[in-house]
Amino acid sequence: IQRVFKNHEDLYWKKKEEEPLKPVKVVNNETWYKELSALDLVCGVGRHFRMGTMLGRTAVAARLRSETGLSYTEFSYQVFQAYDWWQLYDKYDCRFQIGGSDQMGNIVSGYDYISKFTKKSVFGLTLPLVTTEGGEKFGKSAGNAVWLDPELTSPFELYQFFVRSADADVEKLLRLFTFRSVESIGDLCRKHATKPELRQAQKVLAEEVTRLVHGDEGLERAKMTTAAMYDSNIEQLGRLTSQDVVTLFKGASVVDMLLKPGLTVQDLAMAAGCFGSPGKAQTIIAAGGFYINHQRTTRCEEVLTQAVHILPNNISLLRVGKKNYFIVRWAT
Repeated sequence: IQRVFKNHEDLYWKKKEEEPLKPVKVVNNETWYKELSALDLVCGVGRHFRMGTMLGRTAVAARLRSETGLSYTEFSYQVFQAYDWWQLYDKYDCRFQIGGSDQMGNIVSGYDYISKFTKKSVFGLTLPLVTTEGGEKFGKSAGNAVWLDPELTSPFELYQFFVRSADADVEKLLRLFTFRSVESIGDLCRKHATKPELRQAQKVLAEEVTRLVHGDEGLERAKMTTAAMYDSNIEQLGRLTSQDVVTLFKGASVVDMLLKPGLTVQDLAMAAGCFGSPGKAQTIIAAGGFYINHQRTTRCEEVLTQAVHILPNNISLLRVGKKNYFIVRWAT
């Protein structure tokens, strides 16, 4: 979150020299709950919430009518969210709460709770849920979430997620997730409509979101990885770190090797586990079904060299057929 705010200030805040933005503050609600017993929560906080009002919330009523129903944990969430807002208001003068439209009931509960203790105005703002063309929402509960943490969603994966956006969704996503003007988005989408196969609008969306989340360095890595993956670009593949290559080719077998004098293409293929037997290796390699760093290799007896078969990052990417990848990390 802090990285995204810093990237926003660097990329889009024109007054950052004379009027820098206040740093974002991230707090953990454990700070106040660890001092609050369950009895105090129920008696001290819970007594301010009426059951009829809580049951009448649109989201609660809908869940109660559904086949899955509603757990007590989910039902009581509005109490916790309201109390969280009160703590943020009391400690940091937090007057606004923003959430998805499905959070309306929880936000109103917080508004009502705070209003019992102060005459100052607080405000809630809800935004439409981001949904797919078919109406499915994006999120961890829906199983299609992307994360801001690069350990959970790499810059490449985030970039590709938005590049793959449907034509019907891309204009809405550009409006939601970029700082482009409505006019420029309209112009871009009209240009995109003339040649949708180029995915111009999706690429702009992916670039701007990835830059905002991961900065220019993250965007560059995402583009390098994209070129290595989809354009068979050897130069870009050689610029990736070994961890980037492993992440990119998920599921690929990884083996560490030492380049010994006289090591042949067939030796490499067998050591990496590409084939079950030398005979099968000879047949497939000779037939043109074996690749080293995107280059077809047909001579089993060809001797490996650092300059020809190993990339600058000390990686060799092996492929059998169209989709079976193997990664060799060479010891230095």
